[in-house]
Amino acid sequence: MSNKGKGKLDAITFFYGFGAAVVLVGSMFKFVGWDYANELFIAGLSIETLVFLVSAFERTTDEKEYQWENVFPQLTSGNANTPDMQGYQDSMKQFSSTIGELGEQIKGLNQALGSIKNEMTQNAQASKEMHEKVIGFNQQLGEYNQHMQQINDKYKDFLAASK
Repeated sequence: MSNKGKGKLDAITFFYGFGAAVVLVGSMFKFVGWDYANELFIAGLSIETLVFLVSAFERTTDEKEYQWENVFPQLTSGNANTPDMQGYQDSMKQFSSTIGELGEQIKGLNQALGSIKNEMTQNAQASKEMHEKVIGFNQQLGEYNQHMQQINDKYKDFLAASK
């Protein structure tokens, strides 16, 4: 089985993880009240201490500079030292075209929103007018009820007088 793409196992990282696992198991033993919890704590923390002590003296290597030609291959031609200006210009034209299309779509969206705003303003005005008419109708109905009450009162008086 090939481990080529996965990197190599680092001893410091392995012991750090192992020590952390022992400390966690010791914590579990302590919480549950099982035997050997103190011993597991001591063993795990000792491993952690040794790992921290060794890693304090670990030397690091400088990482090589990032290779931008892998990220932006259009910037290079067949020669790795010469930028491909035509590829760059083509990419910028495509980007500019995309931005232009986006601008046109935003303009269309703005016009549609303007139309919606005008329609909503007209609907609000019509609703306000309808509300005012309903208020007037309610007032007229109130007056009609008063007049009907007056007519009923007069009719009752007439009936009482005729008896």
